[in-house]
Amino acid sequence: MVENRRIKLSRREIMYLKSTSFLPPELAQIIHASLPLDGDKHVVNLSHDAAERFRNEFTIRLAKVGFDAGYELTSEGKLLEDLIDRFVQDG
Repeated sequence: MVENRRIKLSRREIMYLKSTSFLPPELAQIIHASLPLDGDKHVVNLSHDAAERFRNEFTIRLAKVGFDAGYELTSEGKLLEDLIDRFVQDG
């Protein structure tokens, strides 16, 4: 049986993911199908495989734009690190 995960995202995170162009269409579709919760939260339902695919895309993007010339995290880099942590599988 495939277990789905529920990942809560802030309004800032969901807006970033909806406006970005680095996600493949099938992952972007999952983000656009997110459900609003109370307040500024959204929830995304996805399989462990999809969570891993998101993490992979976030990691690739982090390597490209996540650090400045002094190897300090940019604001986008910090957001991507937070998303990577959020999409970690539960083992």
